[in-house]
Amino acid sequence: MTLPRQRIEAFPTVFGRSLLAEVPNFVAPPYLVVTMADLWPALGRHFPPETPVHFVETMERAALEGMLDRLDGIASVVGLGGGQAIDCAKYFAWRRNLRLHQFPTSLSVDAMYGQRAGVRENGIVRYVGWARPETVYWDLDILDAAPKQINRAGIGDVFCFFTGVWDWQFARDAGRCEAKWPYDDGLAAESLARAEAALAGQEAIRDLTPEGVALVVEAFKWGGASYHGAGWCPRHIEGVEHFVFYALEAATGRKFLHGQAVCLGIVAGAMMHDRRVDELTRAIHRIGVDMRPATLGITWKDVEETLRGLARFVREQDLPYGIAHEFEVGRAFLDALRDRIEEGADHG
Repeated sequence: MTLPRQRIEAFPTVFGRSLLAEVPNFVAPPYLVVTMADLWPALGRHFPPETPVHFVETMERAALEGMLDRLDGIASVVGLGGGQAIDCAKYFAWRRNLRLHQFPTSLSVDAMYGQRAGVRENGIVRYVGWARPETVYWDLDILDAAPKQINRAGIGDVFCFFTGVWDWQFARDAGRCEAKWPYDDGLAAESLARAEAALAGQEAIRDLTPEGVALVVEAFKWGGASYHGAGWCPRHIEGVEHFVFYALEAATGRKFLHGQAVCLGIVAGAMMHDRRVDELTRAIHRIGVDMRPATLGITWKDVEETLRGLARFVREQDLPYGIAHEFEVGRAFLDALRDRIEEGADHG
């Protein structure tokens, strides 16, 4: 049976200025601010001195569970930061059934538009939980102050629609689509349309114009809302590029700027599929995302070893079937990938 077309809606979203300063006036107290230590010196001034704050240091699920007792008496959670802060806020809100308000501080990842939290279990990413924010607030003063390279990295969670759909098509053609996620032309077409719009608007995204920000946010909304709206189907929004990211985290034990690592995976994935490699690589460089391993805090040896073991990793983790399950990563592939990433970074 083909699934009926469903209406997919994102969370309520507000753009404005000085939005964070309003938190004490509308968030039900007592509330906990979940953020990163490096953000607090600049943003903490918006809150009363006695405000409880949790600085995210780990996303290991066992560690988060051990912190739940500290939430006794808390009525609301405010997520303030990038992906880890947003996901940690979701996890706490879910486990204690608290009201949630999300204040992303950059465009680096689409986590603010998903109900599940990306936690780690023994270093492996798992998406769990159910938390819906009252609203996602984009405070433009904060967004303007974020480093441009962090905002630009969000393109990873948009261009991944290309490689995600290609993986789904690869599985379809091999007769390996999951029974619960049969290939859906409508979902695939919508994802590809969002990615194509961002590709066409790459200069606006690079310059972070209002039009460029809107392109990224609209794609984020689709990615997050359609994951749940399609019955927890991730096939049209992620694939091999995210698997590269997951494998790199597991292999190195490091945490990366999400979009930056995913962009590296997009180039590798496009090469595996042999589809639009030059076009996507140029676009990522032109937008201003530096994918070189050195900027991720790792080495090319780390990348090469991870990619050589990618087929084993996706099978061990029971990830959705795609090109990574079958592609043989050899010396020529690795050399070509290195050339594209390193040479393009000099001319982005």
